[in-house]
Amino acid sequence: MKARKITSGFVFQEYCTESRQWISQEFVAGDDVQWEDENGEYIDSLQTSYLPFVMIQPQENDDE
Repeated sequence: MKARKITSGFVFQEYCTESRQWISQEFVAGDDVQWEDENGEYIDSLQTSYLPFVMIQPQENDDE
C-alpha cells in the first residue's frame, strides 16, 4: 500500500522589486498532519522515519 502524508503550513517568499527576482523562500510546517491512501481515503498515521521539507532557493538570474 502507498500512503501520502499531508502537512499544512505556510510558505514565506521574498521578492526584490528592484531586481525583479525572487530572493528566498521558507516553509514553516504546521502541526496538522493527515494521512491518506493512494485512493485519497483517510488512514491512521504511520510510524515512519523523518523526511525533511527541502525547498530549493531561487538562483540569481545573470541574464539581466
